[in-house]
Amino acid sequence: MHYHNPFHQKRHTTKASHGIKFVTSITTTIALILVCALAVSQIIPTDRTDRSAKVAQGKTTRSKKPVKTTFTPASGEFRGVWISFQDIGEKRYTKKQFENFINKTFDNCKKNGFNAVIVHVRPFADALYPSSYFPWSRYVSGKAGKHPGFDPLSYAVSAAHKRGLAFHAWINPYRIASNTTNVYKLPKKSIARKWAVSKKASKRRNVLKWDGKLYFNPASKDVQNLVCNGVREIVRDYAVDGIHFDDYFYPNLGAKYKKVFDYKEYKAYAKRCKKKHKKKVSIVTWRRNNVSNMLKRVRTIVHRLDNNCVFGISPAGNIRNLYAKNNYYADVKKWMRSSKYIDYICPQIYWTFSQKTCPFRETTNKWLAIPRAKSVKVYVGLGGYRAGISKREAKLGADAEWGTSRTNLKRQLLYLRSQNSCGGFMLFSYSDLIRKSARSEMKRFTKLLKTVPSNAVGPTATPTAAPTTVPTAVPTETPSDAPTDSSTAAPTETPAAAPTNSPTVTGN
Repeated sequence: MHYHNPFHQKRHTTKASHGIKFVTSITTTIALILVCALAVSQIIPTDRTDRSAKVAQGKTTRSKKPVKTTFTPASGEFRGVWISFQDIGEKRYTKKQFENFINKTFDNCKKNGFNAVIVHVRPFADALYPSSYFPWSRYVSGKAGKHPGFDPLSYAVSAAHKRGLAFHAWINPYRIASNTTNVYKLPKKSIARKWAVSKKASKRRNVLKWDGKLYFNPASKDVQNLVCNGVREIVRDYAVDGIHFDDYFYPNLGAKYKKVFDYKEYKAYAKRCKKKHKKKVSIVTWRRNNVSNMLKRVRTIVHRLDNNCVFGISPAGNIRNLYAKNNYYADVKKWMRSSKYIDYICPQIYWTFSQKTCPFRETTNKWLAIPRAKSVKVYVGLGGYRAGISKREAKLGADAEWGTSRTNLKRQLLYLRSQNSCGGFMLFSYSDLIRKSARSEMKRFTKLLKTVPSNAVGPTATPTAAPTTVPTAVPTETPSDAPTDSSTAAPTETPAAAPTNSPTVTGN
């Protein structure tokens, strides 16, 4: 398009006058650009916290571009603690009460030597922040769908960074409800409820009922888009240092796994393959692909918005369980071999050194021996919720040493630090860090956090290559008493005394 400059007068014939006019025109144009830029800077907020606060009040829309943060996660050993929705509690917070809770919690984390917090921000298809896709969580406002009047996530991220703590936003991608299948108990604006009562059968298939619980359908494109959009708005609008998923993928589908849950979608897939003369994969491989494809999209979104933000998974610790034909469908070996799915993995190795089926040392060695891309780090999830439990509780959990020793966590950390290919740990959970009955064990454990090993591999460092061979002390991949087709015979990953939301629950 031809641009007519209103300040440009009739062309003069002399070269000198032509040069003068040209300089004048350029100078005027630059002045106009500077004036416009100044005006725009007064309109668009550049502070992320301020923008989030205005979003919460409904005064503005979210920016489409990420706002950079000056916070840099600590290098060296990753020392994280999970802060679950149960730690936050189901009650109505005022802004001041929530800030006090966060301040006290993060102060304790910092005082005890941690450098990262993994905080639940979306536990049940809800949100602890103003979301365009999910209703407000009852774990901040006291009632699902109710606006608390402030932005909890904005304050939490800021408070963490103020204390030098990296902040990872913890999300459960598929879980909707764990104690009901009644969709009418969900908030009216919940996308899960809208889908479940839709007149379109295809939309109703986005929400599945199983074992008294509600799940998003992992095979649904709508669901995959929802999960990705939910991650996108967090990374775009908040200075989070990581996005974190735990082990809640597919539930345990039992002996009839081939004909239940998302079987209808598999049948449709098989029909399309037949029509296009393509070979179909088994329903087990198909389900694993559903999860893997979603993770690949999530990581791409995270790094496209903020290349300093990482994406990680915390799967159950028994590798054999993860490859059962009726549960999880978590292809962790595939994820670790590539740089396209995850940036870190943190298996939940919640057993002692003497546990019969999955002892800590051997199980850790198995994970560290899995070939992985150089960009993928390995952390280990430690079972703080088992610290200080009674002998009876430990026996019920098939791991007696938790009830007889108060140095389990200390010895586990020392072992992890002896392995160059392990970059750190995450402790489950915060409430157990301050639990009275766990005080003796936690004191011994946190004392070690004041010293950082020189060989530790942290969030910003390149990990040492994983061992190419399994140490001689490591047993074969499948323990003799491990199941062949189900996780039900594997060691119970959650003793009776453990919270039901623990990321260790086998079969969800």
